Amino acid sequence: MASDAEAIGNPWATIWTRPRATIRRIVETDVHYQVMFLAILSGAIVWLERRWSQPATTGAYPLIVVAAVIVGAIAGIVELYFNGMLLKWSGSVLGGIGNYAEVRAAIAWSRVPIIVAMAIGIASILLSDEGPPSALGDEIPGSGAAVVILQGLFAIWGFIVMLKCLGEVHRFSAWRALGSMMLLVVAGLLIGVVAILFVGGASKLMHPVFSV
Repeated sequence: MASDAEAIGNPWATIWTRPRATIRRIVETDVHYQVMFLAILSGAIVWLERRWSQPATTGAYPLIVVAAVIVGAIAGIVELYFNGMLLKWSGSVLGGIGNYAEVRAAIAWSRVPIIVAMAIGIASILLSDEGPPSALGDEIPGSGAAVVILQGLFAIWGFIVMLKCLGEVHRFSAWRALGSMMLLVVAGLLIGVVAILFVGGASKLMHPVFSV
């Protein structure tokens, strides 16, 4: 019997050009395949790239860098489960049938372009003349315009991949997947407005102002 990895193939490559077929093969073979690893890796590498992009006084000390990677890894897991819960709900509202594990798999595997984009940013720092920042007040070697543009393109493609993967696990189109995300935005705005009105009303009750 073929192993899970052999049955799935090489999703790291196929997710770029065939996201729907890739995520379908993953959820049908092993819905948990590398999901946690991708969440940890994406969180850690994003926080590392951001930390090394900060001024040397805050981003250079080894302990701060290590702490950032650890916090990023934890944040990646929290983000995976939190976003998975939200996108499961919003997708269900629009007729989606994906379960929590499938939605988490779609989110995790759509992070591959982001992981590659951040790796390019880190590589550009490591391969620069200055190298990574030290704790001696060195200036951060900024990424070149080409690297920034490439990272932006990868981020855009990662978003498109996410829409396609979410659409596949929910059994609807990428456009409806986008609609599920917009639904979350609208719901968040409504909750914010209600909270503001509630806080404003509560403050008036606590400190009433009467006009004569």
